Amino acid sequence: MWGHEYTVEFRIFSKTLDPSEITRDLALQPCQIRIEGALGPGGRVQDGMWAFDGAEGSINWESLEDGLNFVLDKLWPLREVIAKYKSSGKLIWWCANFQSSFDGGPTLSAALLGRLGEFGAELFIDNYLADGKEEEQKKG
Repeated sequence: MWGHEYTVEFRIFSKTLDPSEITRDLALQPCQIRIEGALGPGGRVQDGMWAFDGAEGSINWESLEDGLNFVLDKLWPLREVIAKYKSSGKLIWWCANFQSSFDGGPTLSAALLGRLGEFGAELFIDNYLADGKEEEQKKG
């Protein structure tokens, strides 16, 4: 990796979340789930979570906008069904920015920002710094 790569997931968090109910309601397979009360990293108790990335395996995107549009396009027709989970939980777009340099970064168009606002979920971008040595070794 050189520069920036992104992953995108839509996540529903709730202390009362039933992943199988969400999967049934949306007729979509999650990319991951967490059961309420399960122990996570560092022994922390986790909230329930249902996550969807729109793929049958993780996708690394060169553009955050492309990744968000890909998942958003799949969920857009279901936004009213998804909205009901907001009353008992939290809806977020969870994005990871894997960067090997400090130049550049994600940009989002006004049109995408408008769609995200209309969808009604928070946007969270987690940043990770990679050293880029793996890519250099591949070239060598």
